[in-house]
Amino acid sequence: MVGMDTKSLRGGRLIVFEGIDGSGKTTQLELARKGLVEQGWPLSTSRNLGGTPIGEKLRGVIKSPLPRPEMANLYISAAIQEALIEAISTERNQGKLVLMDRGPISLAAYEIYGGGLDDETTWRHVDDGMARLKPDLVLIYRSDVPTALDRIKHAGQADYFESKSADYFERVAEGYQAAAERYPEVSRVIDADRSIDEIHRDTMALIRQVLQPS
Repeated sequence: MVGMDTKSLRGGRLIVFEGIDGSGKTTQLELARKGLVEQGWPLSTSRNLGGTPIGEKLRGVIKSPLPRPEMANLYISAAIQEALIEAISTERNQGKLVLMDRGPISLAAYEIYGGGLDDETTWRHVDDGMARLKPDLVLIYRSDVPTALDRIKHAGQADYFESKSADYFERVAEGYQAAAERYPEVSRVIDADRSIDEIHRDTMALIRQVLQPS
């Protein structure tokens, strides 16, 4: 529970945790959340895909093994993103720090590079999401693909995306690198093939940089 010495965040902040499945991004988000709450930051969490009542319903569709064209994934993702933009804007207006599991650039990584969709159409959705969400920091956890897939296997995960081939995830990883280069002002790449504690230390150091008064 946040104590009486809750810190102030005028205008709020949005920090997005990104990376291929099995990169450990969700673990790092949870560790960051616990530490920041203990420090008294007004905080909420969200996720893309999901994050709102309609988004969570659509998450169930897009994560299902139902066969469909890749373009369907793009428009489902765009609908989820549209609902998230409004919800996160409300949180930020309340002065909250929002930690989000995935954001707009995952569209580029998974749909352009992984799925082979038209890059102009998809990047337009990504650019729109980045411009309207205005993340203060995008943490991209870069992991060796075989290591990440081994983590998925041991976690017993096997949804529509996580059951894809190693080649697919290699392309997704390339997509994340391309996104980091496209948005260099907010993107920071973290080596995720180290201990959880080492990754957490670097994560918190980067987060502290964006928690200065605006």
